[in-house]
Amino acid sequence: MIPVLSRDQMRAFDRYAIETCHVPGVVLMENAGRGAADVAGRILGARLPSARVVVVCGAGNNGGDGFVVARHLWSRGAVVQVFLAGAPERVLGDARVNHDAYLDLGGEVTLLVPNELAELEAALGLADLVIDALFGTGLDRPVPPEMAALIDAINRAPGHRLSLDLPSGLHADSGAPLGACIEAHDTVCFGHLKVGLLTPQGARHAGRIHVCDLGVPSTILGRVGHVAEVIERKAVAELFVPREADAHKFSVGAVLVCAGSGGKSGAALLSARGAFRAGAGLVSIATWPEALAAVDARMPEVMAQGLDRASPKALIDLLLPNRRAVVVGPGFGLDAPAREVVEHLLATFEGPMVLDADGLTLFRGQPEKLAAARGPLVLTPHAGEMGRLLGLSSDEVEADRFGAVRKLVAATRATVLLKGARTIVASPEGRVAVNTTGNPVLATAGSGDVLAGMIGAFLCAMAPFDATVAGVHVHGLAGDVLRGRTGDRGIFASEIADEIPRVLEALQRDELTTETRI
Repeated sequence: MIPVLSRDQMRAFDRYAIETCHVPGVVLMENAGRGAADVAGRILGARLPSARVVVVCGAGNNGGDGFVVARHLWSRGAVVQVFLAGAPERVLGDARVNHDAYLDLGGEVTLLVPNELAELEAALGLADLVIDALFGTGLDRPVPPEMAALIDAINRAPGHRLSLDLPSGLHADSGAPLGACIEAHDTVCFGHLKVGLLTPQGARHAGRIHVCDLGVPSTILGRVGHVAEVIERKAVAELFVPREADAHKFSVGAVLVCAGSGGKSGAALLSARGAFRAGAGLVSIATWPEALAAVDARMPEVMAQGLDRASPKALIDLLLPNRRAVVVGPGFGLDAPAREVVEHLLATFEGPMVLDADGLTLFRGQPEKLAAARGPLVLTPHAGEMGRLLGLSSDEVEADRFGAVRKLVAATRATVLLKGARTIVASPEGRVAVNTTGNPVLATAGSGDVLAGMIGAFLCAMAPFDATVAGVHVHGLAGDVLRGRTGDRGIFASEIADEIPRVLEALQRDELTTETRI
């Protein structure tokens, strides 16, 4: 998988390269700027020799990167204008070296005066490419008003916007905008991905992300560590092995789905469909009597059983033998009988269990109760459900998704999947993975029910973390394939499920043509 670093880890990476490996900081800055210039060249294409480029630099090292980019694009024929937001005497160290080199070669730097942006706005209005080199990863406080006005002017520019390392105004670790924030079309990330880019807000502000090599081997990561990994297609493909010739429905995995209630039989059916399409050999649905007829009528492949509300545990005990995994919660209800079933499963089932939707909400404000589960747990909340578990609002969860996931893992000792535009998977052992497949096709009712069923099927043959990683990645790939075929809307959740076998086959043959966007 692809390593993802926090701000402190990336600083430690640079420091180790400079102080221990004797790679001068000015060399790192040169490599970063040249790599960003290469990305800018690809964006501009044939227009590069005469393109108008505006580079807006801060006084720190991100501004130093900007001076390097400006020099390289100028040498390649672009018409470059550089603006400096900050006092020239504050440009120090490696940034000063590159500031002076740009001037000594004959370049010009226009000093920006607060609240006097007319000259910049005129240049922005004509620019083919605008390069944001204001803050980078160093910002950890709200953007000052005069800089907010500058960011707003850049965001209004009609040309293509390219940010260096991080969109200015974005928190490097949480991915939350610190007030005003650049809305980039592309971001060149130096050295390694920063964790803040891999959140829904980070992804929205960063656009397409390019990782630029600094010329330093990744062996340094063993010294500084990394906070997460991006899931790679090849790694997921390796989790699936061919089935033996004598495989049968129980050997490949039997899944029990406890889901559905009056008016919500579809949740149970979609979870079962997801499990079947992901490879389960047998799927049983345990549901409430008012949903049983609808389940029986619509899915002949599933074995459906009605639960007695007066004594629901008895039937559960009859269904559990030979079931390798359990999915519980989608549309199951929040009443006393539903709680009795979920608590009974947690206390007695020794195999892996996916707890989703209503199954999570039953433990609102009491996540520590889930730590007593008899078998391994996989929790699959969206931001609202996670907030209910932790006593937070969904906005608070989204403001620090990685922090919220770590908090829930610590409280429950479960594998936790936080859904979103950059789904996070975290294990009790400390592994954290971020998924980059998927698109708005998946924003349809029942999509999460399908995912829960898929993970249940994968749990029959994989460890909980691997099964969850495989589930979110394949689920996203199915959405990517469907978008390529039909566009980004109008898809039923059942169509996502039905795409899974073809995606799995193409994944294992390395024949998928969808592009994973970071």
